[in-house]
Amino acid sequence: MASLLTKVIGMMLAFVIDPESAVSSSPCAQVRVPANTVHLGSSISATCILSDGCPLAQGRDVRVEWRLNGRHLPAGRPANQSARSYDVVVPSFTDARGDLICCVRTGTECQEVAGVTVQAGYLPSPPRNLSCVTNLTRPCTLTCEWTPGPDSLLPTAYTLHTEIRHLRTERKTYTLPEGVHTYTIPRVDFALFVETRISVAATNALGQTSSEALLLDPMENAQFDPPEVLQVWAEPQRPGCLKMQWKLSDHQAWVVNVAVNISLRATDNQHWTSAMKRMQNPFVPETVEQCGLLHGTEYRAQARVSYPPGPWSAWSKPLEGTTPDRAPTGRLTTWLKVLGEPSGMRSALLFWKPSDQFRANGRNVSYHVLLKWPPDRRHDVLCDTVHGHCAFSLPPGATRVCITASNSAGESVPMWVPAYRHTALDPVSGLSISPTGDNSLLVSWVAPNSTALVGFTVEWSPLSESGLISLSFGVAAKSESSFLITDEIEPYQPYKISVYSRYDEGIGAPRTVEAYTLEKAPSEAPQLQATVIRHTSVELTWDDIPLEHRNGIVSYTIYYWNEEDQAEAVRIKPTNRRLILKDLKPLSMYKVLIQASTDGGSRNGTVLTFKTEETDFWDIMMSAFLIGILLLLPISVASVVCFKKRKRLKMRLWPVVPDPANSSIRDWKDTGMLQKDSHRKQDIHEASPVNLSWFNLMDIPEKEDSEAEESCQPGSQKGGDTGHCPEVHPSPGGDPSPRDSVPYVTVVFTSPYRSQAQGPPQGYLRSESTQPLLGDEPSSPTPSQEGGAESGSFPECGGELCAHKGGCVSWGDFPMLGALEIHNADPLY
Repeated sequence: MASLLTKVIGMMLAFVIDPESAVSSSPCAQVRVPANTVHLGSSISATCILSDGCPLAQGRDVRVEWRLNGRHLPAGRPANQSARSYDVVVPSFTDARGDLICCVRTGTECQEVAGVTVQAGYLPSPPRNLSCVTNLTRPCTLTCEWTPGPDSLLPTAYTLHTEIRHLRTERKTYTLPEGVHTYTIPRVDFALFVETRISVAATNALGQTSSEALLLDPMENAQFDPPEVLQVWAEPQRPGCLKMQWKLSDHQAWVVNVAVNISLRATDNQHWTSAMKRMQNPFVPETVEQCGLLHGTEYRAQARVSYPPGPWSAWSKPLEGTTPDRAPTGRLTTWLKVLGEPSGMRSALLFWKPSDQFRANGRNVSYHVLLKWPPDRRHDVLCDTVHGHCAFSLPPGATRVCITASNSAGESVPMWVPAYRHTALDPVSGLSISPTGDNSLLVSWVAPNSTALVGFTVEWSPLSESGLISLSFGVAAKSESSFLITDEIEPYQPYKISVYSRYDEGIGAPRTVEAYTLEKAPSEAPQLQATVIRHTSVELTWDDIPLEHRNGIVSYTIYYWNEEDQAEAVRIKPTNRRLILKDLKPLSMYKVLIQASTDGGSRNGTVLTFKTEETDFWDIMMSAFLIGILLLLPISVASVVCFKKRKRLKMRLWPVVPDPANSSIRDWKDTGMLQKDSHRKQDIHEASPVNLSWFNLMDIPEKEDSEAEESCQPGSQKGGDTGHCPEVHPSPGGDPSPRDSVPYVTVVFTSPYRSQAQGPPQGYLRSESTQPLLGDEPSSPTPSQEGGAESGSFPECGGELCAHKGGCVSWGDFPMLGALEIHNADPLY
C-alpha cells in the first residue's frame, strides 16, 4: 500500500511541475487524437488508454472523466474495458486552443492522468492586392507587397514565387518571416523589359492558398525619382501663358519615352492646372508651355514623371512664375452706406470685393472712386486705394458714384454705384442667427412685403475689432431668406451681424443682432462692489467682463444668503450693471456672489461679505414725516374744497326753511295795503285762477295707537266717542314736541283764504326738511287760532285741526304759524 501511494504522489508531482510533459508522457495513461489541429467548429474524438502499471486502475473499477479547458465533458463509454481504453467525442470544437484532459475518479477527487493540446482555426485566406514597384535608384530593386486575408487563428507562413519568362524560365522562391507582408527582390533576380510572373502563397497547419498571379514588366512598374524644374517664365507677346523647363534626375537620364505631368496653381488658389507630354530626347532639357492662365497672376509650377503605364514619381520642388498683366475685367460686388440728410453734405462708406466674374489680371491692383459730373465739369476723385473700402463725403445732389480697378496694363470699365436718398425704408423682420459649425453662421430673416424689393445685404464684423477693414458683407437675391457666413468666423468670438433690405429707390433700416458660433464659460467673472449699504438694503455694482473674455452672450445671477444660510437668487438682465437688494434685516451679516453664465458654461466670482446698518433715528423721523404728509394732504385738499363750496354744501346738508313768523305773509293787511304795491297787485291779478298759498307747518308725531288716529278722522266713530281727538300739549318753552327736530309740512290752499269754507277740504304735505324749530320764537297769539278756525280749512276737533289725509294737530304744535296775523282783506283775485 505504501509503494502504491508513493507512485501516485510521484506521478502527481511530475504532472504539476511539467504539465505538458506529464500529460503527454504519463506512465499511467496516454491520450490519442486524430490530429492536433482541426477546423474551428468541427467535431473531434479522443481516446484515453490506461497502462497496466497505473496504480489508480489496479484492483478497482475505473471511472474515467474528460475535461476541456477546465469544463467537464459528458463521460463516454469504454471502447475496450479489458484494454482499459476510453473514448470521448466533442461534437463542436469552438476554442482556438484547448487542453483535453483524461481524469480517473478516485472517491471524491478526479486525478488527471493524461492529456493533449488541440488547436483550431481556418484555412488561410489568399493574399490580396499584390503589387510590385521597380526602384530605378541605385541599387535597382523590385519591391512587392500584399495584404493578408482574415486571421486564420493559426500560425501562417508566406512565400513569394517569381517566374522570369526569358530565353529560359527561371523560378525563385522567397520565404518570409512570420508577420512580414513585403519583400524586396535584388537586381540579380529580375530583368528589365522582360515579363515576370509573381505570386504569394500562404500556408498553415490546415493547408495552403495562393494569390492571383501578377504578370508585369519591371520597367513598366518603375518608380522614378522626382524630376527637376529648371525655370518658369512668361513671354510678353503671349498673354496668359507660362513656359517651364525640366529634366530627369542624373541616375535616370538614360530612360527614353518618359511621360511628364506639369501642374500649375495660382498662389491664392487651391485649384491646379495640369498638362501631359512625352519626352523624346532624355539628354536635352525639355520645355513645356501652358496657356489659358489668368493674367498677371503668380503661379507655382511643379512636375512629375512616369514610364507608362507605371506609377508617377513624387512631385518636384515648386518654382514660381507670373503671367503678363492685362487690364482688369468683370464687375465688383459693392455696398454703399450713406449717412445724413439728402439736402446737405452726407458721409458715405463704400465697400467692394471681387465677384466670381471679376479678374484683376495683375498683381498690383488699385481702385478709384470718382464722382462724375456733366461733361463740362471736372470729375472729383473721392478716394484712391488698394483696399476694399473707403470713406468720403457726398455733396448735395450727388446720386451715384463710379468705381474702377486698374493695374500696370490698364483700367477696367467704370461701374456705377447708386447713392440712394432714402435710407430708412421697411426693414426685414424675424432676424435670427444659428451656428452651423465652429466657423460658420446661418442668418435667416423674413422679407418685407414690397414689390420694389431688389435684394438684401448682410453685413458682419467682429466686436473685438474696430475700423472699416474688419467689416465684411455679402449680398442675397430678393427670393432668398437666408445667408451662410463662412468668411473669417472664429469660435468663442462675438460678431455683430446686420441685414439691410434693398429697394429700387433706397435702403431699408438695418436689423442687427450679436452672435457666437460656439460658446463656453467666461474666462473671468466680474468683481462685485457694495456702493451703498443701509439698514434694510444694499446697492451692488459691477463692471463688464472684457469682450475677449466673455466667450459668449453673458447673463448674470446674484446669490446672497444671511447668517442662517437662507439663500436667495436674483436673475439680472444682461444689460444691467446695478442691483439693489431690499428687505434685508438690520445689523445682519450677508454674503453675496455673482455668477456669469453663457450657453457654454458658468463662472463664479468671489464672495462679498457686508453687514447692514442699524435703524437710524433720522430715517424713522423722515418716514414718520412722509407718512404724516401723505395723511394730511387729502385732509387739506378736502378742507379747501369744503371752504370754497361752503354755500352749496350748506344747501345740500341744511336746506333753508322759510320762517312764517318773519316772512312777508305775517304783515298781510287789508286791500288798501295791497294796493300800495302796484307791481305786486298786478302780479296777483295776473295770477292763475287757481290760487296757491304755501304754509310750512310742523308735523306732529305719529301716534302709536292706530285707533286714536282713526278716531280723529272725519266721520269716524269708535266706541261712541265721535270726533274726539287726543289732546296734544306743547312742551314748555314753546317746543311743540319732545323731539329735537320736528318735520315741517306744507299747507296748500287751492282757493282764496276768504272762500276756503266753500272749497273742498284742504290738506298739507309733509316736508322732507328736518331742521329743528327755533326755540326762542314767541308763541302765536290766540286770535290766530281763532282766525284759523274761522277759515274752515280743517275740521275742528276740540281746538285742533284735522286734515283729510292725516291726523289731528293742535295750533299749539305750530308756534310760528300761530304768529301769523291775517286781518280783514279783500279777496286776492
